Amino acid sequence: MAESKSYTTGHEIKSILINIASALLFILPVAAYFYMEHAKEMIAGVAASFALAYIAPPMGWMRPHPYSDMPGNRPKQS
Repeated sequence: MAESKSYTTGHEIKSILINIASALLFILPVAAYFYMEHAKEMIAGVAASFALAYIAPPMGWMRPHPYSDMPGNRPKQS
């Protein structure tokens, strides 16, 4: 019987956190324009979201990739 290979769906937590942080970064200028009194808090929120995305496993700035040459950067297989 053929062995089924598991594959990544692209829904790893690191990928999702990077997508959210990037979306917040693109929304920041518009939100800061309309709510100038909260601009520093919004900038801190975007910085915190990128920090959270950075420390999510696998640690680092790269998104998990199934064909990565670095074993630590491959997504976890279920």
